[in-house]
Amino acid sequence: MKRLPAWVRFTVNALFVIVPFLWIFGRIDYRGVIPAMQGVKWWTVAVQFSSVFVAMVLQGTRWWVLLRPFAANLTLRRALSCHFRSLYYSLVLPNSTAQEVVRAVVMSKDTGKVVSWSASWLCKLLGVLALSGMSLYGLVTLSMREFSLPAILPAIIGAAVLMILAVGLSFSKRMTRPLRKIALRILPHTLVNKIEKIREGVYRYRYQPREVVISALLTLLTQFTIICGVSFTIAGITGSPYFTECMAFIPLIEIISMVQPFTPNGVGVRDALYALMFSALDLSSERLGIYIVISNLTILLKLLGAVPVVKDAVCGGKGQRKTRDT
Repeated sequence: MKRLPAWVRFTVNALFVIVPFLWIFGRIDYRGVIPAMQGVKWWTVAVQFSSVFVAMVLQGTRWWVLLRPFAANLTLRRALSCHFRSLYYSLVLPNSTAQEVVRAVVMSKDTGKVVSWSASWLCKLLGVLALSGMSLYGLVTLSMREFSLPAILPAIIGAAVLMILAVGLSFSKRMTRPLRKIALRILPHTLVNKIEKIREGVYRYRYQPREVVISALLTLLTQFTIICGVSFTIAGITGSPYFTECMAFIPLIEIISMVQPFTPNGVGVRDALYALMFSALDLSSERLGIYIVISNLTILLKLLGAVPVVKDAVCGGKGQRKTRDT
């Protein structure tokens, strides 16, 4: 994608945002929208917004827990400020992974690059592990209900192997040593040295088990909050929570939205995946449209990150003027 002309990249990204919405709202029978809206419970929007906000705070808190062993003076308030600032920038960044980059770069001023990047990597790893584990639990539960567990055994085994490899490569020098030799042959030595420093930073968490366990528990709580929020929102729209189905499919939707490189904050891609889930649950396009609108309204919460951005700009400007005056 980076080798393509800028206008081509912009067109591709725009299509990934626009086409899913055209597909979703083009299938709606608008005569059925009002009756569907009349059936929506009054608390639906509040539940969705509350669950998203709580998840945001928990994400910043688990990151702070990992940073604290190597930055004793770092306050939770400062970590949350940096986290919400990165959420704000994610509104225009190519994907949700870029949000992690912004967060690591900003926090490196307080903790150093190695600590900031290694904590960010560990947060991402714990997040993927938690999502994968929850999705597997949901899929197994659904399969047992349908008496077709053997059909997804290869997927379960494959996911388990990938999770074990991810943990092993992060915490075992013995496993990464052969990869380092290969990397030195095909990558610039400066890049390999940077990766090596981050690996050393992650490796140090072997001696911080309490913080890793607390962060892992907060990660599980974060993802569970997101799943519950979606489930309750669907219940407010349809009357049924579909909790097991949400446990199976929402983590997969989050993982795909997280790694896709086309749209900021997963907009469009995530909505298309929700459309597939609603179709699998045999829910109407009208109810899907209502959910998509409510879900995308929560993006407004990321505007809270503008508060520390403006505050830093104002305070920074005052500081610079004061320096010049003196």
